[in-house]
This record gives sequence, structure tokens and C-alpha cells, in this order.
Amino acid sequence: MKKVLSDRDIASWFIEDYEKHRSDPTRARWLSGDTATLVVAGSDTTAPSLTLLFYFLARYPDHAEKIHEELQEINIEDPALLSTLSHLNGTINEAMRLLPAVLTFSSRVTPPEGLVICGIFIPGNTKVCAPRYTIGRLETAYVNPHDFIPERWYSRPELIKDKRAFAPFGIGRTSCVGRHLALAQIRLLAAALVSRYRVRFAPGENWGEAVERDMRDQLTAQPGPCRLVFERR
Repeated sequence: MKKVLSDRDIASWFIEDYEKHRSDPTRARWLSGDTATLVVAGSDTTAPSLTLLFYFLARYPDHAEKIHEELQEINIEDPALLSTLSHLNGTINEAMRLLPAVLTFSSRVTPPEGLVICGIFIPGNTKVCAPRYTIGRLETAYVNPHDFIPERWYSRPELIKDKRAFAPFGIGRTSCVGRHLALAQIRLLAAALVSRYRVRFAPGENWGEAVERDMRDQLTAQPGPCRLVFERR
């Protein structure tokens, strides 16, 4: 029997499941949570990551030119090949280190009896979190932590003191299952644009100061206005 591929999108399956089980409030709550997770994981993280990547490329055009050099004479539509480009991936990592798509989210509540972490007692029923924004700028983890240095990820490893500090997609069993897809998307779009355009801030944007100044720390990062000009090479 010939298999027929469906052209339905994933939203249709959620809607169908809801219609079948709408009388079950527990099922509906789980479905609502799964849908929200899918939307956040599939778009609300990749979008700010791309915005912030091009914000940094506009601030540091020399790095955009280094990426452009890497892209010469290769197939920029090959995800596997793009994953091997040192400066492209170093720049993406550095952008995610300084301004991760998830700035603070992901917390835990201590048990009623409290908890000792690194010799410090945390009272019971206290919400604790490890904000990625702060960890990405720790002097104990990085040399010159506030500087944008993509080379630290491939040719200058001495600038990374503690590799555990870099976890833009989380760690362990709860880490993002879509990590590889998200990185492939970011690499493909970055390669497509950098290979064709030079990027700079629009007139009057003052080096994009609004991007960080007006950024909101919500479920995912919401950068301030990032107005850029793309000029054909």
C-alpha cells in the first residue's frame, strides 16, 4: 500500500485533539501547555536570537566580514557545512552568551526544609533561579566577560574559564530538544543575509542602544527596537 504524506501542519493536530477531548478539563490543560511550549520553542526563542545576532553584527562589522569570507566558495544552503564554520558559530555563541534568548526563565522552589547550595542555606519554599544573562557575564567563567569576542569559541579557548557557564539551551534532561534545529535555522538565515548584504544601524539609531536599554525580560527576551539597514554587496 502506498503511503500518502499529509500536508497538515502541526496546529491542525492540536485542534483535532482538543475537539475530541474538550470535555476533559485535565486533557485540555495539558494540551494548552503543550501548545504554548511548541510556540515558544519554535519561534519565541529563534526570533530574538536572530535579532540580537544582527544587532551584534551591526555593532561589530569586522566580524560580519570574517563570516562573509568563510562563506565564499561554499554552499550556503548546506546546514551541515555551515555547522563547521568557526567564525560563524563563534559569533552565534558569543551573541547567545551576552544576550541569550531566555534571560532568566526556569526556576525551582526549594523543599519545605530548605536547601544548602554551595555552603549557603536557602529557606524552604523559596523560588530560586540561575539567570543565564548573569552567568554569561561572570568573571569567574570568562576573561573580559563583557567584550564581544567570537574567537574565544575556537581559536582563543583560554578566554573561557568555565565551559559550564554556557548553556543557552539549558542542560540535562530538560534542555531544549530543538537545539539543533534552532541553530540550523539561525546559521542558514545568517549565511543567506551576510553573503548578500552588509548590515549597519539605521540613521539616528546611535549604535542600537535601544536594543539593550529597552529589552524586556519576559518568558523570552524581547529586545528593544533594532532598526537596521541592509546594503547589497
